[in-house]
Amino acid sequence: MFLCVFGLPGDKKPDECAHALESSFSIFSFCWENLAETKLVSISITNGPVFCGVIGAVARHEYTVIGPKVSLVARMITAYPGLVSCDEVTYLRSMLPAYNFKKLPEKMMKNISNPGKMYEYLGHRRCIMFGRRHLARERNKNHPLLDREKELEAFQMAQRECLHQKKGQAVLYEGGKGYGKSQLLAEINFLAQKEGHRVLPLKLKEADFKQCFYAIQTLMAIFFEIDACPAYYRQECLHKQLRGMVEEPLHCLFNDLFFVKFPLSFKVSHMDDLTRQKKVKACFFQVLQEAVRETPLIFLIDEAQYMDAASWEFLETLLSTVPIIMVMTLTSTFTLCGCAQHFLQSSQAVLVPILKLATTSLLRMACWELGVVSIPQELQIYLLHRCFGNPLYCEVLCQDLLSKDVLLFHDLQKEEKNSKWETLSANAMKSTIYGILPAGSEEDQELYICTVKDDVNLDTVLLPPLLKEIAVNQLDQLSLEEQLLVKCAAVIGHSFHIDLLQHLLPGWNKNKLLQVLRALVDIHVLCWFSKSQELPAESILVPSSIKIIEQTKEQKKKKPDADSPLSLQEELSLPQTEMLEFGVPLLREAAWELWPKAQQIALHLECACFLQDLACRCQSCHGGDFVPFHRFAICSAKSCSGISRFYSYKDTGSVLTQVITDKLQLPSPQDSFQFQTKPFRSQEAFTSEHCRTEEEFLDQVNRKLAQTSPEKDMLTTKPCHCEEILQLVLSPLTQHCLVIGETTCAFYYLLEAAAASLDLSDNYMAFFYLRKASSLLGQPSAFSFLKKHKVKICQFEEAIFCCLRSEVCFNMGQITLAKKLARQALRLLKRNFPWTWFGVFFQTFLEKYWHSCSLSQPPNNPSENSKKKLAVLQQRVHCLSLLWQLYNLDNTASSRRFACLATLMQKNSAEEFANEAQDHSVCCIENQLKEAREEAGRQVRRLSQHYRQEIVGLNCCGGRGSRRSGPLSSEN
Repeated sequence: MFLCVFGLPGDKKPDECAHALESSFSIFSFCWENLAETKLVSISITNGPVFCGVIGAVARHEYTVIGPKVSLVARMITAYPGLVSCDEVTYLRSMLPAYNFKKLPEKMMKNISNPGKMYEYLGHRRCIMFGRRHLARERNKNHPLLDREKELEAFQMAQRECLHQKKGQAVLYEGGKGYGKSQLLAEINFLAQKEGHRVLPLKLKEADFKQCFYAIQTLMAIFFEIDACPAYYRQECLHKQLRGMVEEPLHCLFNDLFFVKFPLSFKVSHMDDLTRQKKVKACFFQVLQEAVRETPLIFLIDEAQYMDAASWEFLETLLSTVPIIMVMTLTSTFTLCGCAQHFLQSSQAVLVPILKLATTSLLRMACWELGVVSIPQELQIYLLHRCFGNPLYCEVLCQDLLSKDVLLFHDLQKEEKNSKWETLSANAMKSTIYGILPAGSEEDQELYICTVKDDVNLDTVLLPPLLKEIAVNQLDQLSLEEQLLVKCAAVIGHSFHIDLLQHLLPGWNKNKLLQVLRALVDIHVLCWFSKSQELPAESILVPSSIKIIEQTKEQKKKKPDADSPLSLQEELSLPQTEMLEFGVPLLREAAWELWPKAQQIALHLECACFLQDLACRCQSCHGGDFVPFHRFAICSAKSCSGISRFYSYKDTGSVLTQVITDKLQLPSPQDSFQFQTKPFRSQEAFTSEHCRTEEEFLDQVNRKLAQTSPEKDMLTTKPCHCEEILQLVLSPLTQHCLVIGETTCAFYYLLEAAAASLDLSDNYMAFFYLRKASSLLGQPSAFSFLKKHKVKICQFEEAIFCCLRSEVCFNMGQITLAKKLARQALRLLKRNFPWTWFGVFFQTFLEKYWHSCSLSQPPNNPSENSKKKLAVLQQRVHCLSLLWQLYNLDNTASSRRFACLATLMQKNSAEEFANEAQDHSVCCIENQLKEAREEAGRQVRRLSQHYRQEIVGLNCCGGRGSRRSGPLSSEN
């Protein structure tokens, strides 16, 4: 027994199923004909994913493949002896003619519950040519043709010219695989038959190219209506069709073409082969000319690149003699023969390129496939990044999502009275509907929308086997260096920065990296980031508080000749953005899946280490967290625990060093605000750092004023790039943390991303990030004392989570839930907001008198906890401002009292925040001066000790000199 495997990693070829079937039949025939000792030859073929590698005990290691498909093929050999058998997947993906197969009876197989349909491969037999060879796809009235108006206009123009000029016209549609060429032919077939034309459709296969005159032979069999009739009735049917158009003695010319047995006439017996061929073609021309006079005739040929040269030559002659319309499709990746190229150069042939679907058309198609009127934004991104406008990929991906049960469907008309955060998905989608309705929908028809389940990460959903096979085939066509670069870029994401890519390839210098990048750009595997994004001239990945150069200072000292990632743009001619994205669909996803799990986690950890310091506001916003003072509230214990959280990855065989492993942790306050003192700082840097607390507060006021002020250009000198940081830093960073299992860090950055989305007025994406954060925490308990989160978070982060959700609910119109969440956030921040009018009266009294008394007291000595207090006070101000907006929506007296109380509490919290910030700044300055004085004292003491040692040394030398000169002086 022999096991042959097609499509191993690194050697993937297109049409592997067809090659496997043809190879199997060749081996089968060779064994029967040449090996007399062989009593029985059985070959079975299956298609599917298998494990390829070394298995077995150490003493019995062997390189082989195992898996369910391998077990199935072993059972098929015993179930169908003496045959070349295959499963249904191989039959469908081979794309070979159906008459090359014979369906086998179902049989029970050991340990196989549902083997599926089985087929016998009969080989490519020329004598079997009859059968329905019609178009592969039929028109679906529920899925109308999308974004193909120009292509249909070309066909209609050819119809008009053929009618007026009485000349043949040919329209050839050229496009990539899956671009909808077959669906376009199905639409043309429907329109032509609707207008009363006679249509002859034909679908060619790759094996048809090897048979001379096969396409015309089959087309004429369809024309004479003998392609589907029984063999015993074929001759009689053909005789009726030829009667009156072709002379009776010439009927025997069609014996070899259509496998009939007309008696050989004297006239035909004296013709040589060339004369017979010419006479057959002349008869075809005559028959078609007569048919066109009665009814317009249209030839539809799908996959015309598989047409043989003799058929191309015949069609070219037919086009110039008979007023017939020919519509064909071509796959752009194939090289046509000389006759086909000559046919395309004809003045009566028009080549129409089929482009990818527009974004709106692709999303509309996805809605039709899913049976909904709208899809969420994360699903839109998922489809756009994988399909690139390819309708086939969109159809397969939608069907795959349905089979994996990762979507939830909601009735659009059903009014939902939401009182919980967990039931807001449908309402969030209702605000993003863009008017896509199913074809033929009636007014009373139920309309649905879909959402993605909370615990589903679409970025890690594996590709369906059909699409992965296509992508891996494209990847294997690249060189080894190009494959490595593409696989590293796939870990980063759909779009990536050159700096981060070089960080993952430390062994490559910049010249090698750019050389491989240019090669991939030239073949359109990668492309420079779209200029429509309006990226700035300066690098958007370098916020003000952190510089990439500082990250590599120690490496530069150790390797002075090393190339800096940031100098790539200066020394070499690169586009201004330094950003690239994938230009080929499915390639990024397939390359990501090829990484082993351990290396995949290690690379995601590298990316997270690189991006974590960049997760802050842009330079024009003066840096800082998107949640104000977020890092202040992270406990030191949590920050320190970040070191130990990654020790589990050290022994996984990854390329990470100890420094990189220890680096990724929740950012400490000192990383961004640097309140800790450092010796020998300049006074300018010292002053700017400790004034940042006030600057952040004032900067928020400036940004709010800039949104309404007509002179906002005077307030901000640089454009804001926080949107790019959200897309290129925060959002990928959450994905990297989720992949490596760091849910605590992922929760931190999800809150940052949600706050950034709200700042950018993108309420749905804020809702999306908060839903992800909710899934990390787990399902809430009905009883508060039983509440236990899956992710350990501090009370301040839980308050931020409630506050952000409240703001999202406010933007969605869920006022009651927004008030509830805002009160919950205030309670977590140790500040209660009353529910009743008596509580409002009592709280107002406290705010007016008790707060004024507390301000008159001398401030306490600031400590490290004051940083966290600043963060808490800032969040209190934000929650109270939100409550004021919520209660201002209602004009009742009770709501006005609540709004006035919220305003008073907000004012008091703001004053407390200002005092605390001032005290903290003064304390920091005093600490700085104290440390400077201590350092100066230490320097003085060191210098004094040094000078004392020098003086002692000099005295010793002077004493020895006087003793030597003493006698001389006495003698003198």
